[in-house]
Amino acid sequence: MRAMQNRTEFGREVIAGQWAIAEFHVLSRLWSAGAAVPYPVQLDGTELMMEFIGTADGVAAPRLAQLRPTPSEAADLYGQLREVLLRLAEQGYTHGDLSAYNVLVDDGRLVLIDLPQAVDMVGNPQGFQFLARDCENICAWFTARGIDADPAALRDLLLATVPHAG
Repeated sequence: MRAMQNRTEFGREVIAGQWAIAEFHVLSRLWSAGAAVPYPVQLDGTELMMEFIGTADGVAAPRLAQLRPTPSEAADLYGQLREVLLRLAEQGYTHGDLSAYNVLVDDGRLVLIDLPQAVDMVGNPQGFQFLARDCENICAWFTARGIDADPAALRDLLLATVPHAG
């Protein structure tokens, strides 16, 4: 504990291992629940190997922030986003740092990434605040592209599916 508190080399290694274990656990749980997240292949110490999202010749899928979707593409992507966020909420999680930079789009298929900070909405005292922030951030991106993405409506939809939230 002292090594972690003092951020010694050993302490930082322990913290990195804890983050990797947490992300592997969350990815495994979400993937098993049918969420659009990369498949967690293996955990080796602090290294997490997961499914590559991109083309067979090794070109990574672009981030949502890099795209300029047509209105119909944006509407489809927003629908996919709502579905993946519902899967997270059903498992009791919110992303915790959701933005157009933490979403990949692989040939029209939306995939959430960067989940080591996923927040347990019931167990974390600020869990519902993280959910509200995630909804505000991602809805702002879609609203700027002409989609009627109401962050309060999205938040309420997600809250209604969170186990033990009431």
